Amino acid sequence: MELIVKKHTRIDLLDAVRGVAILAMVLYHALFDLTDIFGIRVPLFAYLEPLEPPFAGAFILLAGLSCRFSHNNMRRALRVLALAVAVSAVTVLFLPTEAIWFGILHFMGVAILLYIPCRRLLDNAPMAVSLPMLSVLFALTYTLPSSGLFGIPGLFGIALPSSWFSTPFLFWLGFPNPSFVSADYFPLLPWLFLFFIGAVLGSPVKEHRLPERFYTLRVPVLATAGRNTLLIYALHQPILYGVMSLIFYLANSH
Repeated sequence: MELIVKKHTRIDLLDAVRGVAILAMVLYHALFDLTDIFGIRVPLFAYLEPLEPPFAGAFILLAGLSCRFSHNNMRRALRVLALAVAVSAVTVLFLPTEAIWFGILHFMGVAILLYIPCRRLLDNAPMAVSLPMLSVLFALTYTLPSSGLFGIPGLFGIALPSSWFSTPFLFWLGFPNPSFVSADYFPLLPWLFLFFIGAVLGSPVKEHRLPERFYTLRVPVLATAGRNTLLIYALHQPILYGVMSLIFYLANSH
């Protein structure tokens, strides 16, 4: 997920934004574990829960943008997918009630793979056309997995065939059946459109067309976290769960 400008220096500001997103995700999962797994009521969780989609969205947007800077998107995708499979395996084996079937890592791995054949199309479309079109498609599919509607609930919507939501095999696309459950769920619809928005925005960023301050601003601590997002994502839940389990075990043993 490296971001490199022409002089082969990282863009600290983008790393910092990614750092904020991953640290917010760690905090969210810590409160989620306390509430959902250990049964501890944390009032703060009710306020942070609505913020999960924006932070995850920032993470996805930057992942799409990073495609412009990667020297090998295929290898990057396979690395992310390998970690995603490991996350699913661990949750299924050790936390079956919190199993993850198509979480943010699964999504990003597949999205990077889809970017490879779509790159030329994204390059050839004028940004004045592609950005509004992708934004509209993202808005029109945002509630699709939960509502079954292509549109904006409350304004207008087209109901998609119920058969698409009755099969157990289309959850990854955005058509979960009524029995589908995943502790972390980011299907291709709507999130692929946001990912592609990031890829489109990555072009002017890579070409150094933004103000110089964008490339020179330094935020060391957050940027360090942003440079290690995959490592943090892979380790934070096992560490959180292990530490919390130990604390509650020691507390209950006295």
